Amino acid sequence: MFDKLIDFIISIGKEFLPYVIVEQWNEAIMLRCGKLQQKVLKPGIHFKIPFLDSVWEATIITQSLEMNPQSITTRNGRNVVVKAIIRFRIEDVKTYLTTISQPHDVLIDTTQGMIREIIEGMTFSEIYGMDSLLTKKVGAFVRRWGIKVERVTLTDLASINSLRIIQNKNMEQQHASFALPEMMN
Repeated sequence: MFDKLIDFIISIGKEFLPYVIVEQWNEAIMLRCGKLQQKVLKPGIHFKIPFLDSVWEATIITQSLEMNPQSITTRNGRNVVVKAIIRFRIEDVKTYLTTISQPHDVLIDTTQGMIREIIEGMTFSEIYGMDSLLTKKVGAFVRRWGIKVERVTLTDLASINSLRIIQNKNMEQQHASFALPEMMN
């Protein structure tokens, strides 16, 4: 309870300050009475009007996001599981902060969707070495959000036998039994 009170006092205290400090690895934008100011705030100290100006910061240095494994079927009907990472940085902080909400989620969802689209159009043997193609396509797509993709890398790639079970929500767990060895043949 005291932790939340202290956090509240600190946040209110920051509103009283007539300045904001942008850290070396960040850039920021300022809104005055809710309207975007044109100037991008670079690292350093910047003056603001307490309670009228709000500052949104974003980390602009290289970051990396790990994606969950995804199961995809190739053009020749082979089931594969792929896992990837994306390394990126922010090139245009104003566009980045004002055009998308939850940017990390949007970047992961976009990248995974493009991975699926590309792999579904390939055979299994064509998948190897597609990192540069992914980097180019994802990079071109997310540039509109102020993001520069440095590299998309498939970290895991495996051919697997896939078994998908669709279960009705009303069915009880005990009724959802199946014979796994028979289905794998």
